[in-house]
Amino acid sequence: MRPVNPRSLVSAVVLASGISLSPVSVAQDRALVPEEVAATIRTEGLERSRVMQFQDHLCNQIGGRLTGSAAFDDACRWARDEFAAMGLDARLEQWDEWRVWWDRGQWMGRMVEPEAMEFQVATPAWSAPTRGLVRGPLHAMPEDAAGVEDVAARLAQGERFYLFGAPPGRRSEGAVVDAIRGWIDSGAILGTVQSAASTGYADARYANQIRVFGDRMVAMRDFDDRPRTPSIVLRDDHAEALAERLGAGEPVVVEFDLRNRFRRGPVPLHNVVADLVGSERPEEMVIVCAHLDSWHQATGATDNGTGVCSTLEAARLLTAAGARPRRTIRFILWGGEEQGLLGSRQYVVRHRREMHRVSAVFNHDSGTNHVYGLRVTEAMQPLFERVFAPVLGMACPDPDFDGPVFELSTTQEMAPAGGGSDHASFATVGVPAWSWPLRGQLPYGYGWHSQWDTYAIVVPEYQAHNATVFALAALGVANLDGLLPREKVLRRDPNSKGDASLLIEAWLGIEVDVDLRVTAVEAEGLGARAGLAAGDRLTGLFGETAEDAVDLARALRAHADDAEVRIEVERAGSRRELKVAR
Repeated sequence: MRPVNPRSLVSAVVLASGISLSPVSVAQDRALVPEEVAATIRTEGLERSRVMQFQDHLCNQIGGRLTGSAAFDDACRWARDEFAAMGLDARLEQWDEWRVWWDRGQWMGRMVEPEAMEFQVATPAWSAPTRGLVRGPLHAMPEDAAGVEDVAARLAQGERFYLFGAPPGRRSEGAVVDAIRGWIDSGAILGTVQSAASTGYADARYANQIRVFGDRMVAMRDFDDRPRTPSIVLRDDHAEALAERLGAGEPVVVEFDLRNRFRRGPVPLHNVVADLVGSERPEEMVIVCAHLDSWHQATGATDNGTGVCSTLEAARLLTAAGARPRRTIRFILWGGEEQGLLGSRQYVVRHRREMHRVSAVFNHDSGTNHVYGLRVTEAMQPLFERVFAPVLGMACPDPDFDGPVFELSTTQEMAPAGGGSDHASFATVGVPAWSWPLRGQLPYGYGWHSQWDTYAIVVPEYQAHNATVFALAALGVANLDGLLPREKVLRRDPNSKGDASLLIEAWLGIEVDVDLRVTAVEAEGLGARAGLAAGDRLTGLFGETAEDAVDLARALRAHADDAEVRIEVERAGSRRELKVAR
């Protein structure tokens, strides 16, 4: 597939939006990356790349890396050891602990009667296994009270069977939903079976794509409270064959062997952190990151093995070139991204006193295509022209694309990052953070969260190119005379109470519980200077009453330029206002 040339398409968009677009030009200032170092990084990255060796081990030896699985734990330790072998200060940082481990094994299913047919099968994460190969009749999922009575009567007579069809939705009768949930919770039925299309997750552009997710709250339960009834998802054409036979009144018998494994915890959950320590300002840093976890259906090759391996390779290129950045370059592989940016959110909270010293965050979670540019503020533009000067000598890894290898787009204000990946955790607290934009020949939606997200769809040339660009970018930003400017970098609007709490905690230097009660106060933070204490409950900011963290965040934005901070709290049963100059 030939990629769309973006120049004509993007030009209309940027002109309408007030964004200016310009190719990176070579500045006349002192080079941020010495030419001999840049040349070594390019040669090592493009001619002696090891990125696909990392990819092979991660995908084909470790495999899918669901948060809270043994495979994810193995991947954390492997990545830490790879970083350490490069000479980096590498470690695991725990961000949570769950109660139950869950790993998937082999999945198998088939129709036995009225004819033999092998199925392609998946189950959501934290779904129950079968007890070996379990055969049974297939019955349609009840849709009304009469259907429920029929199923209940069969169960009362000792029958055991699988129910086929999408679980009842919100419009179904409450009694129907309650009955089905009761059978599932009690293990009265052998399992539920549905098509991939009926889950609402499959991409209609790709026939027979299967996507399955899962409820992480199961991992918070006691081991003895684990699910008992398997939840089974079939490829659409296989499910259609079953539906046709059931619709025609034919008796259908199926069998499944689902080797999902629960184990008792505790389950420590980690981020992998590795530092190339700065030579002049080691307390300041540039972060290069990606998420290490994946969903469990395939091997997480492009979501996000590609990001993991480009991060590892960027670290290798810098160490192989003997790079000595002025600031620390910190490489982080996150856990829990797929369940809600869990690892990166906790990192920002626990490292909140460092956030003002983070110059930039570069996150790769956009697949296997190749990087083509970056969007920055006007104040950043001349700095990034210098940063990306060493990239200009590189060839575009896509021979069918005739545009420039790299472009910067500039705008009056840098829009906040969206919530789709870990860079958003940093954008919430105002750190300049980017997810690398990619283009190329593989549609991202093809592999994303599907059974096709395997090593086979990764494009080696793109990966080698990306890792080289990422290494040069990180080194260039780390060698700037100062941190990247933050004016016109807008904090991301919180779209959930969790996002808002993160913003308030990082801004005030405190920790709060779900009721906005302060549980910890940093000694040198803004909250401490205002007189906040553990046990205080936040009730407002700048004279605006707050019911929740989102209200607090809105008040903060509305008064972002106020010289004095006013914090309303409830303390020992009375309300008071605390004041402090910024």
